[in-house]
Amino acid sequence: MSLEFRPVKEGRQIADWVKALKGKSGVYLIREKSDWIIFAGDVVYVGESHTDRLYSTLLRHFQHWTGKTAGATFAVSKVEVAVVRCPAKRALALQNSIIEEYRPRLNTTANPDAQK
Repeated sequence: MSLEFRPVKEGRQIADWVKALKGKSGVYLIREKSDWIIFAGDVVYVGESHTDRLYSTLLRHFQHWTGKTAGATFAVSKVEVAVVRCPAKRALALQNSIIEEYRPRLNTTANPDAQK
């Protein structure tokens, strides 16, 4: 699978490719930016939306959240995102297979080895 990692924003605006995710389902991978293309940062988180809310599910990771439902949040300037669009019924299985392949450090529930 070929992944294209891109910034979420273009200047101060949400990138057009992110806006195109409205009403879609799929899986997203968040990785740390690197100035060295050969040594691109590790994938730190993999998420999915199987409810046609890929746009809002992805963007919540760039907001400040607190409380019991708080999830991983990232500085938009320090990460890049790749998206694999798929039918809603395949999103969870695809997410699990990508987590297994990349072993992101913030997906501790699906990645028991990350807690060791």
